[in-house]
Amino acid sequence: MRQVVGFSLRIRRAWLDAVLDRMSRTTDETELRQLLEQELQSELRGKEVRAKTAGIILRTWCQVSPARRSLRDRAIAMLPRISGQERLWLHWGMAAIAYPFFRDTAEVVGRLLALQDDFTTAQVRNRIITTWGDRATSRNAAQYLLNTLVEWEVLRATKVKGQFLLARKQVTATSELQLWLLEAMLEASSADELEAQQLLRLPECFPFSITVGLSELRRHEGFHIHRQGLDMDMVAPRKVRIATPALPPKPSRGGKAVQGRLFPTEPEPAGDPPAPVVKPDRGRRSKTGPAVSPRPVFVPHAAAPLAGATTACLAMFRRRDYQGSLALAYALGEALIRHVWQIRLGKPAGPTGDFPKWLAALQRKQVLTASQVNRLGNLWQRRFTYQHLRPMESPDRELLAALSYEALEALGELQQHLLGFSQHPEGLVPTFPEYWERWG
Repeated sequence: MRQVVGFSLRIRRAWLDAVLDRMSRTTDETELRQLLEQELQSELRGKEVRAKTAGIILRTWCQVSPARRSLRDRAIAMLPRISGQERLWLHWGMAAIAYPFFRDTAEVVGRLLALQDDFTTAQVRNRIITTWGDRATSRNAAQYLLNTLVEWEVLRATKVKGQFLLARKQVTATSELQLWLLEAMLEASSADELEAQQLLRLPECFPFSITVGLSELRRHEGFHIHRQGLDMDMVAPRKVRIATPALPPKPSRGGKAVQGRLFPTEPEPAGDPPAPVVKPDRGRRSKTGPAVSPRPVFVPHAAAPLAGATTACLAMFRRRDYQGSLALAYALGEALIRHVWQIRLGKPAGPTGDFPKWLAALQRKQVLTASQVNRLGNLWQRRFTYQHLRPMESPDRELLAALSYEALEALGELQQHLLGFSQHPEGLVPTFPEYWERWG
């Protein structure tokens, strides 16, 4: 029987979010504790209650064992790429790792909801005491935890006292986030390994819609999969080395930009310059930027719209002017979406605040996919989050570099999709000529 319950008070999501925001800049426990003291001062009167609440939150996110810091750090690195609601996936995984009581209670609730539409506090308590003992601590903690899940909008209380329903399923189009949660729940499990299909259907993940499959599990660097018997795939955690920040290589002394072919298998006609790309060095340590994707950033042909501005945006990134690169990348993406929207719908676009409407309309017209709309929408919602960051401070500079590269990568994918082209003997052929001809 496990002795330490730990998660024995109601914990609001806003408190966890405040700590998570600060952890993108520092993991110093003293500073985080001071932040929590300010956050809790106006909401919790008792000094002892505030101290216990802060202790639960800090154990969840700050006081992480060295073996699991990689998982925690990868969660923090995902913050610029996910929405505020999607942070629940991160809180859930870290709480399950820090507190076995949280994981066990979530498993009980998940199993009950798999059998029926609702459940009661008494049903949860009756099942919890078989593992944690029939004592006041575990009974009270179960009640506090259920109230916490109501506050997190995971559960919904009915008019009948002590009765709960599932509020709604949490969905995300980010497979990285789903795989991270599964990795966290595998770490939180008492088992060394789990059968793959069992991992994909864990009852303790009941609030989340898991859409990844076995193929994604195989590709995920956090899992080691091996065959047991004739047809059973077993999944065990694999220790992941934290990627060190890396930056694209600097231009040569002669001032030439790093270049590469857009279509490596096809020769380019003489006179057509190769499309510039940004390729970060793999495996090299850098003090000035975070881990960046090894995929190249597409730059449109010189005759295409936005080519000069995109090249300038990349030049800012190479000079480590991340704030300038971010601002220009956001402006270019918005300008391109506005342009395509006007052509496809045949009417003038409204103010820039209509950007989400433009995305939705282009998705309905099947110009953009759901995943593209989701990514661009998330970036647009976070377009002002970088302005408070200070480039002279290392943590802020690293976050700015990560945000800047993410914006550049998204802009490159958008331009490749809408302003792409192919090379033919008779010349260059745009995929969508109307976007080129009617620019400006």
